[in-house]
Amino acid sequence: MNIASQQTIDLLRDLEDVFNRHDPFRVRYEPNELICQAGSYAAGVYLLTAGIVRETYVDLLTKHGEVWMGLLGSGELIGSEFLLPDDDRLHRTSCRAVSTASLLFLERQAFETAVETHEVLRRFLFAHLVERSFNLVRALWRLQVGPEERVCSLLLDLARLGEQMPGGRVAMPEAIDLRLLAGLLCLSPWQTKRAYESLAGVDQTGDRLTFAPEELLGWRSERKPASRT
Repeated sequence: MNIASQQTIDLLRDLEDVFNRHDPFRVRYEPNELICQAGSYAAGVYLLTAGIVRETYVDLLTKHGEVWMGLLGSGELIGSEFLLPDDDRLHRTSCRAVSTASLLFLERQAFETAVETHEVLRRFLFAHLVERSFNLVRALWRLQVGPEERVCSLLLDLARLGEQMPGGRVAMPEAIDLRLLAGLLCLSPWQTKRAYESLAGVDQTGDRLTFAPEELLGWRSERKPASRT
């Protein structure tokens, strides 16, 4: 079972209820299927209800330099950029299923009506956009630090997508493999493997990466520079 607080589970249930009141399309994507592409028309908003999705960005003018931005999980939105005040209303990022993904889709007008009608969706949308902004700041910060710190930070971020194991350990889904982690970290697979093998509490168990968040947090705290007096 994936790690999720009762509060997160309740919020997802409430969001699904809001979407269901506005006759959403129920869609399902298999691994590696494209959900939306940067530069295409943003016809509405998806609510991810199950599965993992990879988000990428590429410069729309040159179509070069694709960057893997991060992974989305249950309770996150895809396509909210159509709310930006421009006439094009294009997707700014591309999203592709990593594992089998289930989503609810509301067309633009239906989503706007839902936001106006349901306070729970308004509050969630505000918090969601703030959290996405901070996640991008953290992703940018990761590019400025060493491989071990990058891997440690990313694993702690991705713990929400993992499965709780005995002793407080977390097992990543098989779909989150070495190649995927390396792409998210802007490192080679060799650099990524070498970095996580040097971290406390990180192991490869069969096809799954497992780790102890508490040990990673302890490793980070030990590396904190001493305060100046």
